[in-house]
Amino acid sequence: MVIAGACEAFVLSVEGIAHNLHLTDYVSGIYASIASTIPELSVLAFLILSGQYEMAWILALATIFMNSLVFALYTLVLPKDEHGNYQLPDAIMWVGSDLLSMGAVISLSVGLSVLLVHLFPVTATNLLIPQSLDSGELILFGFCLIVVFIAYLYRITKYYGKCDPSSSDPHIACEIEYDVLSKPKLGIYLVLASIGALLGGEALSSFAHFAIDEIGLPIIHAALLLVVFGGTPEYIIVASSHRKKELEIALSNAFGGIVQVFFVIFGFTMVASGIIGYFDPLHLGLEILPIELYSVVLLLFAFPTMFILRVMITDDSKINALESVAMIAVFVMMLYLLLVYGGI
Repeated sequence: MVIAGACEAFVLSVEGIAHNLHLTDYVSGIYASIASTIPELSVLAFLILSGQYEMAWILALATIFMNSLVFALYTLVLPKDEHGNYQLPDAIMWVGSDLLSMGAVISLSVGLSVLLVHLFPVTATNLLIPQSLDSGELILFGFCLIVVFIAYLYRITKYYGKCDPSSSDPHIACEIEYDVLSKPKLGIYLVLASIGALLGGEALSSFAHFAIDEIGLPIIHAALLLVVFGGTPEYIIVASSHRKKELEIALSNAFGGIVQVFFVIFGFTMVASGIIGYFDPLHLGLEILPIELYSVVLLLFAFPTMFILRVMITDDSKINALESVAMIAVFVMMLYLLLVYGGI
């Protein structure tokens, strides 16, 4: 409940700022979606500070699959035209699809490379290949992901973010009016949201320690529980925006929950793990993240997740019930594999 309140306060703050800057609904929804990840980032920060680097890695990747399932379920209820299609915003078609392509290629290439290291640990000279990622590698990989997302934000804000009064689309023309927040109210919301994010993040990180060490849950099962708790505010935002018929805001939050998790949350996890692990006396910057089979599989699973989304979006820039059901089927099967075999 604390995280849900913090998330809503962040979103209201971002919406107020976006209104003052005359941003379109979709782009303001993207920034609101970024704000809604702050509680999740605080959860990861507390896990990393406590030395649970592997749990943070798994939690970041597991969030991708849950948010992808939410996106697919939401596209199923979007209003369709007479041909059974929903026209996706240009920002998703021309910019979001590029980000999905980048994420799919990165997850596949890095995942296969790490898998080869896991399967073939000995070289021709009988020297052991490191079976873990060190601080330098984590910082490098995470920094690359974050830079890509910054470039995405720049492009989508510059070319799709500003209101165009001459447009026939009321969302692009910014004809839809929202409540205007004063600067003092914005400041209060931001302060309350920050406090709530810290309190909720600390509580969820404590739950992760309790679930693994006290209850004995497999690490992936505990991660999926944390994903549900940490992601609930975002799901509430999608449902609330849809109920208010703010479809572009709801859609940008649902779609942003996928790409932002991979490029922002996962990138932050690697950078923070590399920095904290470098000063961790138990690791001294080396062997921070062990290369285990299930952590590699989670990274490889991100490829079909983003690839099928990219294909469904770019074939005709529309989404229909058949495509939604196909995506749901793929994501459910992957979640089943994680739940049933992830604890072995």
